[in-house]
Amino acid sequence: MLKRVLHLSAILLLAIAMNNCANSITPPGGGPKDETAPTVIETNPANGSANFIGNEFIIKFNEFISLENIQQSALISPPMAKMPDFKIKGKSIQVKFNEELMPNTTYSVYFGDAITDITEKNPLSNYIYIFSTGKFVDSLSIFGKVINAFNLEPVEGAYVGLYKDNNDTIEFDSLPYLIPPYYLSKTDKNGKFRFSGLSNNYFFAFGLNDKNSNFFFDQPVEEIAFLDSLIHPIFIPTISLDTINSDSSDMATLDTNSFKKEKSFTTDSLFIEKYGIDLYMFTSKDTIQRLLKAVVPAKNKILFSFSQPANNVTFKKLKYQLSDSLILSEYSANSDTLVWYLNNPTIDSLELLIKEYGDTLGIAYLKLDPSKKSARVREKEEGKKEFLSWKSNISSSTLEPDGKLQITFNQPMIKFNNVDSSILVINADTILNPEIIFVDSIRRTIEIPFKVEEETKYYISFPDSAFTSWNNIHSKEIEIRFKTLPTSDYGFLTLKLFPHEKQNYIIQMLNEKEEILNEAYFSNDTTITYNYIKPQTVQFKIIFDDNNNHKWDPGDLTKDLQPEKVQYFPKEIKIRANWEIAEEWKF
Repeated sequence: MLKRVLHLSAILLLAIAMNNCANSITPPGGGPKDETAPTVIETNPANGSANFIGNEFIIKFNEFISLENIQQSALISPPMAKMPDFKIKGKSIQVKFNEELMPNTTYSVYFGDAITDITEKNPLSNYIYIFSTGKFVDSLSIFGKVINAFNLEPVEGAYVGLYKDNNDTIEFDSLPYLIPPYYLSKTDKNGKFRFSGLSNNYFFAFGLNDKNSNFFFDQPVEEIAFLDSLIHPIFIPTISLDTINSDSSDMATLDTNSFKKEKSFTTDSLFIEKYGIDLYMFTSKDTIQRLLKAVVPAKNKILFSFSQPANNVTFKKLKYQLSDSLILSEYSANSDTLVWYLNNPTIDSLELLIKEYGDTLGIAYLKLDPSKKSARVREKEEGKKEFLSWKSNISSSTLEPDGKLQITFNQPMIKFNNVDSSILVINADTILNPEIIFVDSIRRTIEIPFKVEEETKYYISFPDSAFTSWNNIHSKEIEIRFKTLPTSDYGFLTLKLFPHEKQNYIIQMLNEKEEILNEAYFSNDTTITYNYIKPQTVQFKIIFDDNNNHKWDPGDLTKDLQPEKVQYFPKEIKIRANWEIAEEWKF
């Protein structure tokens, strides 16, 4: 028993001692976070070697590394049918080719951001290993940037391909459709790309946001960019291939406003060395007319959606005849959407043959009652009265001092019952039976004209059944309360525009989300005054409207047409309440 007590006491004392020792140990300090990318210390064969033999090379680093998404990041130029095997061995990467290399050819293996350190995942950006199976290594380069043509933002993850000028049977604008590029690169997060180890040839440059990763432009939704003339690479002196591949800091800063309006781009080597090349990416305009949908979203309403403006689309009723007098048509602003409003048709189905210039776009089978309610529900709702719905242009119970009050109904109107109980109250003054104006051709939208004063309260009321649609549906009582703010709550801006060339332009005022607040059109020196702007930060954008259609147009590869140029005002403008701002813009 005594031995047992002593044994337990010894264990207890040992545990206490160990705990005290543990508490006396000071944990190591954290220190600064490692933000340094791995460094290449050796390549075998050496990066940039000629007379490459065998089927593999090794890259050694100063620390343990990992490969992140190497199959998606790696690019081989010229392209290979089979991807190499990439294996990590301690602080090294072994790359082994799975197909025979072509003779007298310079290859480049681009790693993107796949190489990272094993702890903090700091990437060795844009590392390239270059070698030649011939007696010399091609040493010319092309670099540049891919930019979204509409908003001038850099495009990350886009492929850039170079096609040799050695094909006598295929036009340049057809190459991206038919053959893969001879050289490939990929843009980084700043939209930058670089080709090294290029031969002394002229190339056609093409950018592609490749949706199906086959390096062909074969889907209409794929964004593209191209230069409309051939380009020649240049020699950029470097100390070591491994030193320039660690980052892209040696690339020139590119001016996103340097887009060339002229048809031909310069291929002068000094220009390329200083600026690189800019590729402006866009989605090609869909020029084929298609019927996208034909639906019945609500009772007495049919909506047709098309890929192009539908002004020349025709409709032939195949079954269940419906008189044209029972249809009112309304097009969207760009005419690619058409709405039919129906006047209580006696048929419940409609079949339409839809054509444009003799070409059949489709046949629409439409059930004119979209509710599909059970007989029990229909019987229950038969006694309920249907009313017109409406909405006004009042936002947050406020109307701008230069605004106009409008009300839009869900069906066309044929009658306004101007009864004595309609009123408009302006502060303490009451106007009986205020005037209304129909502002559209099918009488769906009304405007109530009155002089708007600042810092004023308004109330307008229309009694029950004041409005009746052509379906003999009446409105419920309409009441709208709103106010105007004092002028001192708004900012005012005057913008003087001085274009270098006289042509058609679009000027847009945008908010921080790049939503359009105001749009105007001009062609030479002009001054635009913006009144009653709510306090916010705005920016201005100009579109060079070459075809004067009042909208931005993308490019067209088949027509060798670049997208319309856009340009942003050099700074954002902060609108403050009760401030007047004046700016000038020469461009």
